[in-house]
Amino acid sequence: MFTLKSGRGLRPAGRTTQVVTMRVARLVAAAWMVLALCAVTPVAFAQGGDQPGMPAIDMTPAPEPPVFLPPIGGPISIELHSVDAVVDGPVATVKVRQVFRNKTDSQVEGSFIFPLPADAAVSDFQMTVDGQVLEGKVMNNDEARRIYEDIVRRQRDPALLEYLGRELFRTNVFPIPPHASRTLDFTYAQVLPQTGGLYHFRYPLAGQQYGGAPVQNLAVRVDLQRQPGLRTVYSPSHDVSVQRTGDDSALVGYEASNVRPEGDFDLYFGVSREAIGLNLLSYKPAGEDGFFLLLAAPAVDVSPDAIVRRDVILVMDVSGSMQGAKIEQTKQAARYVVEHLNPGDRFNLISFSTGASPWAETLQAQGPDTVAGAKRWIDRLEAEGSTDINRALLEALGQLQARRGAERSRPAYVLFLTDGLPTQGEIDANRIIKNALNNRPEEQSVRLFTFGVGYDVDAVLLDSLGKEMGGRSTYVKPDERIDEAVGSFYGQVSTPVLSDVSIDMAGVRTEDTYPFPLPDLFAGEQLVLAGRYRQGGDTAITLTGRVNGEKRTFTYDGEHLVQAGGEPLVARLWATRKIGSLLEQVRRQGANPELVDAIVKLSTAYGIMTPYTSYLVLEPTALPVLQGAPGQPLPTQAPMPAQPRVSLDALNAAPASGEAAVAASEVQQKLQSADRAAGGQGVRYAGGRTFALQQQLTGAGGRTYELWVDTGYKANMPVETVAFGSDAYFDLAAKPDAAAWLAVSPELVVLIDGKAYRVTTAAGGARTSDDASPTPAPTATPTVLTPPVPSLWDAVMGWIKAMLGTKP
Repeated sequence: MFTLKSGRGLRPAGRTTQVVTMRVARLVAAAWMVLALCAVTPVAFAQGGDQPGMPAIDMTPAPEPPVFLPPIGGPISIELHSVDAVVDGPVATVKVRQVFRNKTDSQVEGSFIFPLPADAAVSDFQMTVDGQVLEGKVMNNDEARRIYEDIVRRQRDPALLEYLGRELFRTNVFPIPPHASRTLDFTYAQVLPQTGGLYHFRYPLAGQQYGGAPVQNLAVRVDLQRQPGLRTVYSPSHDVSVQRTGDDSALVGYEASNVRPEGDFDLYFGVSREAIGLNLLSYKPAGEDGFFLLLAAPAVDVSPDAIVRRDVILVMDVSGSMQGAKIEQTKQAARYVVEHLNPGDRFNLISFSTGASPWAETLQAQGPDTVAGAKRWIDRLEAEGSTDINRALLEALGQLQARRGAERSRPAYVLFLTDGLPTQGEIDANRIIKNALNNRPEEQSVRLFTFGVGYDVDAVLLDSLGKEMGGRSTYVKPDERIDEAVGSFYGQVSTPVLSDVSIDMAGVRTEDTYPFPLPDLFAGEQLVLAGRYRQGGDTAITLTGRVNGEKRTFTYDGEHLVQAGGEPLVARLWATRKIGSLLEQVRRQGANPELVDAIVKLSTAYGIMTPYTSYLVLEPTALPVLQGAPGQPLPTQAPMPAQPRVSLDALNAAPASGEAAVAASEVQQKLQSADRAAGGQGVRYAGGRTFALQQQLTGAGGRTYELWVDTGYKANMPVETVAFGSDAYFDLAAKPDAAAWLAVSPELVVLIDGKAYRVTTAAGGARTSDDASPTPAPTATPTVLTPPVPSLWDAVMGWIKAMLGTKP
């Protein structure tokens, strides 16, 4: 937190560091610097007026001290915020660097505060600004609460509410000259808490939103060192990269530019002496079934005898459309697969166009001679003819059908690569799928992985084949290389350590789990299983699979599913995967009202974008809307224009091939295999609740506020109006879980204990109207721009590309 004073009486802080008394048992679990600003020049908040059809809100300014508000963007910008944490065993040493720039013409002095977690003490805390050592002081809970509440009131920004009840570290800093930058460095150490075998590292990024302007460069790096038996590494909050640098180490990274962080950075990791580590996270809201997240990961380095021996068949399209760069890249991909087979593997290659041509009549054992012979065969491949997908599939499955005895226990992977639609032999997609299923070897582990090259492929056919046969589909776009896509995928599945995986939780009824069926486990990869449960409590988890035909069982005693509370993001991850599964059903079976209603319900409850709820635009008549002050009208355009609703007829007539079909498939799979919840524009998820951005309100001085509405609010609910920053407001914040909800925005509609509250920054807004039913007049709602409804895939391409992170 960074507060500013005027330019009078500025002086540098002392050079000595005050030693903070510590409790050694538990060191700081998360220390953070949040940034709050006061403008050098005071700006008053103007009067407002009552809104027709709304609960009466007195906009007359109440007598109060001058309020200092930051100009739009804030006088201080954050040029850099980097976090470099080294976790050695259970101890994390965190180094933070922030570069601030004074954008004003006046000199300013800052005061930094660092919210500390409950029951934690500071250890090895040091802070410098441009090399000058600063002294600081730890405030107890009561002192800290007064400071938090004062900053929340003055800044009209509630994000600090999440730290109520915590101590804080406070220090003064040197003045920052006009248009100058200052570099702040601080370090601290903490012993990470451990629950159920999972260590939890948290860095409170959420406070960064206090700066007004986005953080220009944000980087978080966590180096896990000397973690014997390191297995699971998981972040439910951020899309991190994980580089496994050894069996006891990993490097976790996250970078972003021009962002306003809305959530803390969370990282869980588990260590285990077992060959396969297993950890459990759970969440159970009041009155509902629970949600669980199970993480299972084998060691990175495995002995050769622990690697599952398998059969691999690579099926390659060499039709005329593959001429040129595509056939050359396909050859490179085939060479890569052949060269990276494991000892004990067996393999074969099949090329197809008008017909199907195998390299060998039967599966061949991996060895120098067979690898050399396969590569010579690959070099002779040429592109010509049509595309007989059906025959190629049956040829590959026929080789697996011919296996006898112990061979049948080997897991088989079929990699199927094509760039076109079926044009030869059987061309009906449904019959091709049926033929493949009818000829799948019975009681054998066979997984089919499809690769679609370009956009002229039947995405529904490839997705269905992969789904029905326990694999998945991958698409190689025209500007991507085939060999790189195949190599990247094959690297992930090159070292299987457990096949035919199943999981059982003793005494617990689980349901609606994703993924289904469970994939094989591979060295260096981890299984992330999301599902629901009825009742919480202690359980023993049994993980079963096969290694080279032998059954292996791993038992994990002492696991626990919470009976109340827990990690809310587990619910969002489950909902993300559930939506992905429902979207797949829509694409394969056609849309029906039940499927669409289920998707919309989940999207609204958990704030996840779909083609049906791209921006969660709620019905205007269902929201209590507050007009801005006189002379400051609402924007003429809503901040989130309504997206075209997709009709069922359009969905059922959607093409199976083309760029949009491929992109839709990728989005669907991204949701189904997500390791963290999918976010969305105009949506915030806090404390197990979803809030939708309804409109913007403008106060005096041009300050803009966003109105966020709890998606559980109904139009007929009575509403009590509470003034932001009032005693009643902080009384609400003291209720269980309410601080996280109130932290969403100073303009808010929220349900607390089943009652609706309208929080407003308007002066005098503490007047209540318990019996008022908000039915806003049409003029009180923002103008919603509804473009003509286009065809399905034109309508959702922007959404699809947004989900994939590509430019529209």
